[in-house]
Amino acid sequence: MPDSLNPLEEKREIHLLDYWRTIWRGRWTILSIFVVVFTLVAIGTFTQKPVYRASVTVEITPQSRKVSPVAEVAETGMAQYGWYAEERYFNTQYEIIKSRDVARRVFDRLDLYNHPLFKKSVDSIGEFSQMIVVAPVKETGIVEISMEGLNPEEVASWVNTISEVYVERNLDQVVEATSRAVKALLSEIAPLKEKLEDTQRTSFEFAEKANLYVPENQQKITNDRLSTLQSELTEAQVKKGEIEGLLKQIDANRQNGGAYENIPQISGDTVVRDLYREKAGLEREYERLLVTYKDKHVRVLEKQKEIEETTQKIASEVDRIINGLRSQYDLLKDREAKLIKATDETRTESLQVNRKASGYEMVRGEATETKRIYDLISARVKEIDLSSSLLSNNLRILDKAPVPKVPVRPRTVLNLAIGMLLGILLGVGAIFFLDYMDNTVRTSDDVEQYLRLNLLAIVPKEADGTHSAFKEAYQTLRTSLLFSRKSRGANTVLITSAGPQEGKSCTTVNVARTLATAGEKVIIVDCDLRRPAIHTRLNLGRDGGVTNYILSSEGDDWRSYIKNTDMPNLYAMTCGPIPPNPADVFGHERFLSLLKELRAEFDWVFIDSPPVVSLADSMILASLADMVAFVIRHNENDKELIRRCVTNVRRINPNVIGAVLNSVDLERSHYKDYYYVGYYYYGESSSSKKGRKRRSSSIAAVTTPDTEDQDRVTRIVG
Repeated sequence: MPDSLNPLEEKREIHLLDYWRTIWRGRWTILSIFVVVFTLVAIGTFTQKPVYRASVTVEITPQSRKVSPVAEVAETGMAQYGWYAEERYFNTQYEIIKSRDVARRVFDRLDLYNHPLFKKSVDSIGEFSQMIVVAPVKETGIVEISMEGLNPEEVASWVNTISEVYVERNLDQVVEATSRAVKALLSEIAPLKEKLEDTQRTSFEFAEKANLYVPENQQKITNDRLSTLQSELTEAQVKKGEIEGLLKQIDANRQNGGAYENIPQISGDTVVRDLYREKAGLEREYERLLVTYKDKHVRVLEKQKEIEETTQKIASEVDRIINGLRSQYDLLKDREAKLIKATDETRTESLQVNRKASGYEMVRGEATETKRIYDLISARVKEIDLSSSLLSNNLRILDKAPVPKVPVRPRTVLNLAIGMLLGILLGVGAIFFLDYMDNTVRTSDDVEQYLRLNLLAIVPKEADGTHSAFKEAYQTLRTSLLFSRKSRGANTVLITSAGPQEGKSCTTVNVARTLATAGEKVIIVDCDLRRPAIHTRLNLGRDGGVTNYILSSEGDDWRSYIKNTDMPNLYAMTCGPIPPNPADVFGHERFLSLLKELRAEFDWVFIDSPPVVSLADSMILASLADMVAFVIRHNENDKELIRRCVTNVRRINPNVIGAVLNSVDLERSHYKDYYYVGYYYYGESSSSKKGRKRRSSSIAAVTTPDTEDQDRVTRIVG
């Protein structure tokens, strides 16, 4: 892209004013969301019934007091020690307090099944357990158990009963577990003794019948041999596969008449490589001889014979290598078969040894385990007899819950404050989300930073602008065009757009009128052969235009197809009849010659083209133009679509001078802050016009034109 048209390299930093503009633009949406949210919160707060909370504290000691010198079957404290075990124990207790078992015991004690709150419930116990709240006191062994409800007396009674049931249950669980363990151990002693004798006898008999002298060594030897055979088999199969693939590649090359240079085993052979090098040298000598002698000359024929002999040597050497590969393949195939047979035999042997060893290990392990269990149970029964009556509880109720006097909900002031904050946040968040999801071109930053285009001009909506507003916009565009071209001869401008209905034809006519008013000789060439519009905007006939000239006789003068308009210095060449394949017209030799003649005849040549998206016409025209300008309808098309179109055009013609932002809603888009909007509403003094010239030049981002264009710019703008 030319230096004069490079957009700003550094992206403009986002200012706080940008956020304020977004908020101000969506102020009514924010207000609506705020009112809805605040109203809902207020209604919910003032219609809520008062809720009371009652709390009881329980002290949990991780380790219970140890009385018995032996291990107990079940303990009321931690079974293990350490930070992780202690944390896990406390978390377990918290879940027990909220468990269905504790809730069921409370229901049984207080007869809550017929309570109005739970009478019609499908799962009353589950609902009650979900009402229990457990909150440990930080850095202590104290836990606070609380419940909330509409009746303060009931809530206090329920939470006190929960603590009592929880403490009693803790000791009941230990007593019950100890009793079950004693009964189970006593019932297992006699059968275990008999089973121990049977398993020991069975293990000796099994080893004798299976002829297992040392089962572990036999199994290891067989498995090692099998592993070695499998490794050798895998290696042989891999080598065989490599050679087989190589032979298939050689056969395929031979059938297709291909060369062997891409086969490393052949091309890497020293003899073959030397022969190929020798052949290449002979062929070079042969080519040199053909320059001097005819193809039937003795020296030429001798050199040709040497080449043929070398070729035969190469073929013989290649056959030797291939035969060696085939012999190697046969040897590997035979070795593979032998290894497969040996592997199968060893695998069968290994399975038999493993089966016998597994059976022996099973029998021996059963005997060992039976003896261990028998010894353990015998010792454990003696220990339980000592410790069964020495149990202590590690839980204690610290403070019972009093009847609450003040409700905990609703918290009116806090709820209303949260409602206000939430309403504002949701409103602002919704506005920024909608702004983020809007992917159309809305600001100059979208043009300059995202699309990487210069902003040539901002054209207001017809309803928003006055005559002076439109005039100022197109004067800015005219000035940008004058400063953008590199030389007097670079006067062909393609006006296009990414999609339809963006105002490119209107922009083309208006900027052409502006230049013609200043004394420039301007012509508009309507090359939109899909939906032509120039003839309509200039009140001209469509026929007798570009396509008529292209299809006319060779000697026909192009000037006869130029049409005058209602404005001096402004001419037009309409599209003519629409052809079936418009792209062929622009590649025609007469069209290229026409553009060359128009460049020489006129000061400015404006080409109105079809949209870039999905059409080849614009790409062809872009390659023929000196400059390309895009027309972008404000807040209309997708930025990504426009960016892809601009990128595609730049591949054809890097001199994309910028874009015209068309049909801008000045009030809603905050374009009063841009370089010329103030002149639309506050009159134009001489000082303001000078300021506008300076700021227009900065917006156009141009370079200094040549001397002749500088004089013309001074005359037009002044």
